[in-house]
Amino acid sequence: MRKALSFICFFCLVFLSAQAQSVLQGRIMGRDSLPLAGVSIQNIHSKAVAVTNSEGIYSIAVNDQDTILFRALGYVTLALRAALVPRVLYLRSQAMDLHGVEIVQRSYLKDSLALREEYQKGFTFRRPKFGEVVKIIPLGIGININQLQKALSFKSNKRSDAFKERLINYEQDKFIDQRFTPELVANLTGLDGDSLRYFMDHHRPSFEFAREASQYDLLLFIKQSAEKYRRNAAVISQ
Repeated sequence: MRKALSFICFFCLVFLSAQAQSVLQGRIMGRDSLPLAGVSIQNIHSKAVAVTNSEGIYSIAVNDQDTILFRALGYVTLALRAALVPRVLYLRSQAMDLHGVEIVQRSYLKDSLALREEYQKGFTFRRPKFGEVVKIIPLGIGININQLQKALSFKSNKRSDAFKERLINYEQDKFIDQRFTPELVANLTGLDGDSLRYFMDHHRPSFEFAREASQYDLLLFIKQSAEKYRRNAAVISQ
């Protein structure tokens, strides 16, 4: 009898808990009352994370008493109880007091152009084509000695090929860094310190993805990678 009563009580608690949980839906607005895409919405209790789409719309499972954290680059982080979150939420821009310090924002495009200008020979290097070495002329065959010497400089060509490859890899890495930033990942995942560094090292997007993906695709990639990272961490800790 006691076991049956305990089972009924447990079932009622589970039922009430399920009933209390709901889906919080809304829209987040930013500067000039425009929809804000890429906002990270995190349920502190369940660790669930959602991201606003291009229209600033989101949905996330909550209980009324859960604390919901809203984070976006350039905006003040906001923590609200789920029951108090308005249908349309306006985030306040983050005030920046520079105290006379000049901040120079790094530009991937400027850095890339400067790199290519500085190492122009390395980027434009290629082995001479057959037609540049040997030319058919009316009196016979003409050979361009300079191009022939360049074509036969195997060690030099090999070094130049390797140097060009390193330059291109460096440029591509900088492009990824410009999109896949610690600030963006930290705001979206809530990770910091060693966990953030480990996550960024092991879930770094490819250059092709970083080049082709929209901002929403990138945010979704980070969110899904974070979920996979947390699942793996939970399995390891068991």
